[in-house]
Amino acid sequence: MELLSPAGNPELALAAFDGGADAVYCGLGKFNARERAENFTPESLGKLIRFAGEHRKKVYVTFNTLIFENELPAMFEHLCMLARLHPDALIVQDPGVAAVVRKYFPELTLHASTQMGIHNSAGLQCAARIGCKRVILERQITLEELQLMAKNTPVELEVFLHGSLCCSLSGRCLLSSRLCNASGNRGQCRQLCRKLYTPESGKPGFYLSPADLAGADIIEKLRTCNVSSLKIEGRLRTPDYVWKTARAYRILLDNPGDAAAFAEAGALLRAAVGRNPGTAFYHRSNWKTLIDPRQSGEFGEAAATVEKVLRNGMLVKVKTSLHLGDRLRINRGDNESFSLTAMEKERGKKVLKVRSGEKVFLPGKFHAASGDILRRIGENGFDFSRRAAALPEFQQPVNINISASPAGFTGTIDNIDGRWHCPGNFAPADKHPLNTDQLRQAFAGGITTGFTTANINVSVTGNFFVPAAILKQMRREFREYFAPRLRNCEPHPDIPVKMVDFAIEQMSAHPDAKWTEPPQNGFEIPAFIPETHLEEYRRKITVAYTNGERIFFVTHWHGFELLRDLPDCRIFTRFPFPVTNSPAAHLAGELGAAAAGIAPETPAGTTEQLINGSPIPLFKEKIPVPMLVTRLTLPPGKWLDRDGHEFSVISRQGISYMFLEEC
Repeated sequence: MELLSPAGNPELALAAFDGGADAVYCGLGKFNARERAENFTPESLGKLIRFAGEHRKKVYVTFNTLIFENELPAMFEHLCMLARLHPDALIVQDPGVAAVVRKYFPELTLHASTQMGIHNSAGLQCAARIGCKRVILERQITLEELQLMAKNTPVELEVFLHGSLCCSLSGRCLLSSRLCNASGNRGQCRQLCRKLYTPESGKPGFYLSPADLAGADIIEKLRTCNVSSLKIEGRLRTPDYVWKTARAYRILLDNPGDAAAFAEAGALLRAAVGRNPGTAFYHRSNWKTLIDPRQSGEFGEAAATVEKVLRNGMLVKVKTSLHLGDRLRINRGDNESFSLTAMEKERGKKVLKVRSGEKVFLPGKFHAASGDILRRIGENGFDFSRRAAALPEFQQPVNINISASPAGFTGTIDNIDGRWHCPGNFAPADKHPLNTDQLRQAFAGGITTGFTTANINVSVTGNFFVPAAILKQMRREFREYFAPRLRNCEPHPDIPVKMVDFAIEQMSAHPDAKWTEPPQNGFEIPAFIPETHLEEYRRKITVAYTNGERIFFVTHWHGFELLRDLPDCRIFTRFPFPVTNSPAAHLAGELGAAAAGIAPETPAGTTEQLINGSPIPLFKEKIPVPMLVTRLTLPPGKWLDRDGHEFSVISRQGISYMFLEEC
């Protein structure tokens, strides 16, 4: 199984690889679900991709936010850039992004983000149908459900192994979007689930803040579930956390059943700052204790209390200890975090360490107030900045083709003019004939400054021997032939053409598309159907169809698959299936939808553009949309938050729904 770690910046990526991760996932400044992370520039991402390739590691790029219609040109430019960098996979949430990648950039591998919320085998089938190679599963599934899904999966499966959890089903939390105008589906979550709420049936508490996932105890069970990748959460974390978690799980994966290894890994995981650990949703028996309302939702160790804030710093009283280099977070507003670069005792005496009970002055400017808690979210001693700064420049990958025969060698590079040929007269081989592996190895690596080989297609005709020195000479002549040609050409001549084609497509109106009204009645396929209930719903749908029902509402990916073999159905999509742009509407139509409901987060100012670009009619939902949906049992009735917002919580068929009461 692959061990996959988070990388909010190049330093975190190197920490992950150094700890033992096989791959990292990371994002650019836009269109990724952790916009608050430092993230990558195209230049730093290119450097990391080169480094990973040279060390047999992988880089997956998160492109996992909803896209609005007016953002489609910028989205396409980002995809063009990523096509040049060619990461190992692109992680997507938006149906429109998936559709555009499949049509214009089929060379990019697609992974379905956990934000797609896929949680049953019908959803896996639909993901495969739209071109996804891997699905990152919904976090609220059990081991039993995972085992059933894995039996005949058409795609690779990736699951979360460690880190923070969301209380809500993936892609279905609108709290931050509605109350803070900062969408969690757009990478801007303000973590309102970690705040205090007061249900009418109980005391104030942290009723939406689950314990963290710690999966050391279930790795062996995951091995039996046909899981391809184990994922550690935490692109907002620090290098020490990333290194410790990667190292711990590397030890566990490499030493199954070893008690000493389990103890060593456990010590590392306990040293990685987090909330109370648990096994999340994997064991249904633990759901009742997954949330302890008495436990603060704040992350990190309470290290100090602010006593006084001055113009040039703040005086704090230490609870545990403080060390230069520690990463601290102030539990106020946006939870500002900073690295501890200086501490002063009496008369400005600078110190490196402060013990529990002591007071110390922290110079700087802080958004804090007396009584605020400073939480330690990272330790010193894990500095990867120098190594990150020394990463070599990105090299553009190109595909080369080499054929060899006793008469000589011939080589070409895709999209580059020219054909290299080197004649030869090689003798038949007695013991060591040239084979494809030798040929591929001989021509691997860089070609000229800025270019390296990606895929090497080789063929060997005949049984002949080529000395190693001659192979090196052939490689040198091949490089000398193509070096000037590479420097003076565009290795991706198709990209400018694709940009023009996409622009024309976006300008093309669809006169048949219009606003419409959804039917008043029809069969709604639930947005969450556990694998253990899937056959039951297949039967319900078949019975409804046999009895004459032809109108169906699809609220999730699995709905399309459940209706696939039923002709003459009129399918209407509605949230949480997200339609926020015209390519998403196009994909919905391709999957069988007659009309689509636009997602509630779609800006009103983009709806005219959206309908002009949509190939199918669209409609606006008039039914209440829950702010949060979870498999956990929440206290029913009225809730209040500390800002006076009122909510109502109801439960239906094992799912809790939290609605915002309108003023």
